[in-house]
Formats: sequence, C-alpha cells, structure tokens
Amino acid sequence: MTDTPKTPQPEPYDFDRCTTKIVILLHPGDSADCTIAVSTHEDIPLTKIVRRSQLNLPEPVEELLEELKADLPQREFHARVKQGKTNKQKTARSNKAGSQTTAKTTESNTSAIKQVQLF
Repeated sequence: MTDTPKTPQPEPYDFDRCTTKIVILLHPGDSADCTIAVSTHEDIPLTKIVRRSQLNLPEPVEELLEELKADLPQREFHARVKQGKTNKQKTARSNKAGSQTTAKTTESNTSAIKQVQLF
C-alpha cells in the first residue's frame, strides 16, 4: 500500500461551497472613499467604491482597525530599521565593488601613491 498525496479538489462554482474573498481598501485623505472587492476562484473581482460613512463594518473589524492604528508607530519603526539594514547592505556591496575597481586601478598605476579604504 502506497501513500499518495491527495491533490485538493477544486472548489465548485457554488456560492455556498466555495471560498469567497472580500477586500476592503480604506483610502486616505479628505474624500474618505473605500473600495470594496469580492471574488471567488481567483477570478476578476467585482468592485464598488463607496463613501466611508456608508460602510458599517462589523465590530471585530473595527477592533482590528483600532489595534492597527495604535500599532502603526511601532510598525513604522520596524520598517525603518529593516530599510536601514537593506540600505547598509546595498552600500556595503557597492563599496566593495568600488574598492575592487579602485584596487585594480591603483595596482595598474605605476605611481607610488597607495590608497587605503577605511570604510
């Protein structure tokens, strides 16, 4: 007897038996518009733009939005730290490539000037 992995069966195109994705985009600014999109089966979503005031979100969603709002400063901090690490890595790679080019140029130069890279 062999164990064969079962491939998931595709969901039927039956609203009560398939996964439905709902996306709500809350746009910033004075307009306070929202985009609502719904879809199934990775198909093109149906969309509608409404005023934020027309949207009555369920309590769990409102609670999550409040948590997110309170957490944004911490998230910004982590994003800046991550971006700083990425920039340092790019700079280090760039400096290394530049120093290798400079070293080759210096070696081929017959003058007695030696270039020292500290950083």
